[in-house]
Amino acid sequence: MPTRDELKAFIDQMPPEKLDLVYINLESILHPPVPDPQIERIIRRSEEFQRELSERLPQLQAGCKPETIRGFNGGGGFGCGPGLRNQGGYSYSWFEGITHVTHRLMIHAGREMDIVERLQLTEDETKLIFEQEIYAEGRIVKRKEEFPVAPMGESFPRARLSKTSIGRL
Repeated sequence: MPTRDELKAFIDQMPPEKLDLVYINLESILHPPVPDPQIERIIRRSEEFQRELSERLPQLQAGCKPETIRGFNGGGGFGCGPGLRNQGGYSYSWFEGITHVTHRLMIHAGREMDIVERLQLTEDETKLIFEQEIYAEGRIVKRKEEFPVAPMGESFPRARLSKTSIGRL
């Protein structure tokens, strides 16, 4: 374990522009933030969701070809800054048959919501079907969109990242 003098010498070697990072890290160790009940609740829901998906894995694998590997993945995190409300979430994805499902547990500006999205290609491979369910503020909003599929080797316009938005074509 390093001594205080060793830590002080280490800090003395830091470039001035990095001292704010050192301060923030030391401050968070000395004075950890008080747990936020809203974030704690979403973390518990996320942990329950992981357990439920693990228990459902055999069901998701049932009927698949032996060479097909079925599983799920997920991750996420939360944060906020001075004067900001809680932001962040956890996202999990898996396959139900040929349908790709994503379930997001989110907090946006301190408001909790669940977003469930399903994406699949029709059997004749002519359309991509996108379904979305948003659970927020005591409401459920559902929508379904069908997109024509480009012939093999061709593509449609893609979303571009801009300074003000993502996905506007």
